[in-house]
Amino acid sequence: MAIALRSRARRRGDLLTYLVLTLWVLFVLWPLYWVFTMALKHENEVLVRPPKIFNFEPTFDNYATVLNLARSGLATNAGAARSDFPSYFVNSIIVVGTSIVITVVLGTLAAYALSRYRFVGREPLALLVLIVRMIPMMTVIMPLYVIYRSWGLYNTYQGLILVYQLIGLPFFIWLMRSHVAAVPTELEDAARVDGCNLGQILWYIVVPLVAPGMVAAGILVFIYMWNNFIFGLLLGGTEIQPVTVGILNYLGYDQLQYTRMAAASVICITPEIIAGMFIQRYILKGLSSGAVKG
Repeated sequence: MAIALRSRARRRGDLLTYLVLTLWVLFVLWPLYWVFTMALKHENEVLVRPPKIFNFEPTFDNYATVLNLARSGLATNAGAARSDFPSYFVNSIIVVGTSIVITVVLGTLAAYALSRYRFVGREPLALLVLIVRMIPMMTVIMPLYVIYRSWGLYNTYQGLILVYQLIGLPFFIWLMRSHVAAVPTELEDAARVDGCNLGQILWYIVVPLVAPGMVAAGILVFIYMWNNFIFGLLLGGTEIQPVTVGILNYLGYDQLQYTRMAAASVICITPEIIAGMFIQRYILKGLSSGAVKG
């Protein structure tokens, strides 16, 4: 009888847990569903009461308009400051893609140095790297704006790529430091005995072993960079601005284009979803591989 009661109580506990988790998943996914469906609606269907959650006729005209593929006769981006949204997407690909490559290369080398070499001030330097990541962006944006205007970096790809290192490099270094520390030093010692130099050790031993961690840290840094708004808005000028700033074009002075803003938002988050789906196994492996040293 006691065993049966405990089994029944355990099943009730599991059922309650599943119910709570299901409600939480629905709560998290609801804003995404709302944005996805809003992008498929007509503008006059967005603010109707009661809201059309399921009972609406989907249309892809908003995506066609945002991507400048609209057929003749469809509404254009009236009230928007600039309708060339694909150019913003290309800007994000160039800036974030180049920034990720620089971050991965420099971050891996820095993480290796902080993990393997013993030198005076190593831990304070590592702490300084973390502090840089913790500094609010708004405290440095005005000095950066003045410097960029005087040095000719304002409204340039080089300027945005450089400032994006403030977002990704400190975070990547701290994540990769634990992964590098998890690599046994005996493997490197054996490679040195065989005549390998530092570059060969890094390329043939360290990098293959920490590759899952590099992928996991890289995708997290990619998300932070891709979603950044303030640097692109204030340092990108009017030509070199990322996709997050391009969405603002649908906040016109005379109207708020909900459906096109939703379509632009869906396009904006698509690369992150695709990247997460394709490298999910590397993310799980990478996040756990550096948790235990040895």
